[in-house]
Amino acid sequence: MIANNQANTGMRGEKPVWAERDLRIDPYALPQQVSYDRGGPQLSGATHGTRVEFTLNAKGAVMKRDMDCGLPLSMALPNRIFLGVAARAYENGDGTNTVTLELLHHDAELSVPLCVSDAVEDAAADWHSWSKKLGLPMLLIDADGTATIVKDHSGITSRQPKPRRRRAAMIPNRPNFMRRRKIGMVGPTVRLKAHEIIART
Repeated sequence: MIANNQANTGMRGEKPVWAERDLRIDPYALPQQVSYDRGGPQLSGATHGTRVEFTLNAKGAVMKRDMDCGLPLSMALPNRIFLGVAARAYENGDGTNTVTLELLHHDAELSVPLCVSDAVEDAAADWHSWSKKLGLPMLLIDADGTATIVKDHSGITSRQPKPRRRRAAMIPNRPNFMRRRKIGMVGPTVRLKAHEIIART
C-alpha cells in the first residue's frame, strides 16, 4: 500500500536495464513471456544469473533465473505484491520521448517489464488496460523515483478526502436525523378549549 498516495521506490528514477529496446506485452493475450539480461557492474565476472525471464498471467507472474552460484531460481509473484502498474517517461537525445510500463515492486529486480515505446498514446492505452486487467492502481514515477497514484483500478482518481462539515455546536446531543428540525420552546404551554356552537331555529 502506498501511504498518502506516494512512495519512494529507491531507484532514483533511473532508466531500467530492459528499456533499451522496444517491447510490448499485450494485456489481453495472456499468458506471455518476457526476458532480459540484467547486466550491470555488480555482475562483472559472473558466469550465471544474467538472464531473467517472466511468465505473465492474469494472477501475476513467475520469475525464473539462474543465481550467481549457478543454481536455478523460480519465484511466484502474485498481483497483490506489486505496488501497481507504473509509467516512466524519458527524453531521448534526439528530442523524442520514451515511455516504459512495468509491474512495480519494491525490489527493482522483481519488477516486471510490460512496455517500452516511443508512441505515448499507445503506451497510455496499455497503462489503463493493465491496471484494469490486473486490478492494480496506475502509478507515475517521477525523476526522483517517487511513485504517485494517478488512478486506482476502477478508474477513480485518487485525491485526499475533504474535511467533514462540522456539526452545529448548539445541538451536540441531538440525534443526527433530528438536527435539521426546529428546536422546541422551553416554558409553560397554554392550551385553549372551545365548543362549537350551532344555531338552532
